[in-house]
Amino acid sequence: MMFFIRSLIWRVLGLNFKNVLRIHDYIFLKDDPYTTLGHRTYENGALVWRWTKSEIIIGKYCSIANNVRFIADEGHHTTSKITSFPLAINLYKNVNESEFNKKWNVEQKEGITIGNDVWIGMNSIILPGVHIGDGVTIAANSIVTKDVPDYSVVGGNPAKILKFKFNKSQIDILKKISWWDWDEDLIKERIDDFYTNPESFIEKYQL
Repeated sequence: MMFFIRSLIWRVLGLNFKNVLRIHDYIFLKDDPYTTLGHRTYENGALVWRWTKSEIIIGKYCSIANNVRFIADEGHHTTSKITSFPLAINLYKNVNESEFNKKWNVEQKEGITIGNDVWIGMNSIILPGVHIGDGVTIAANSIVTKDVPDYSVVGGNPAKILKFKFNKSQIDILKKISWWDWDEDLIKERIDDFYTNPESFIEKYQL
């Protein structure tokens, strides 16, 4: 009934409701039921495209800019070595996904995992199967196609490592400190230390 009413309204407006839905075949990250956002992580209008229930897991204290796009899975385009067209899913509209995967031994990249204290710049695209480490910065307009190591800065299409923020020893210590796991009141108490030089922070809080 609701679909009929919406279709009628769009028809009055001179638009095809189904075409509008196809153009906007996404969900906002904050509304995606298969996405988990960590403590204090915020986003400014990020979008998710998905065709499966694959999870997107995002850590604490992440900053996600406007129009960042998460592609949660490959939409069965790579399940056949003969064709990239998702034949089975399109020919059998009511196919059960788990039965489909079992019958055709489907393997495709699914899900995205993002660490803590990650900043993703505007208009970036994160592809399925990617793991992004802690402390990463992703430059605007980047397309992330593979795993990103901790505390690196990446950018480009496809995204490549531009630099590391710290040396390996410092990164190892920061990972052990894991300030994002501190109680929020403790972070407030130590707020000044976040605005000193990194060497002082590491020296003060290394375990």
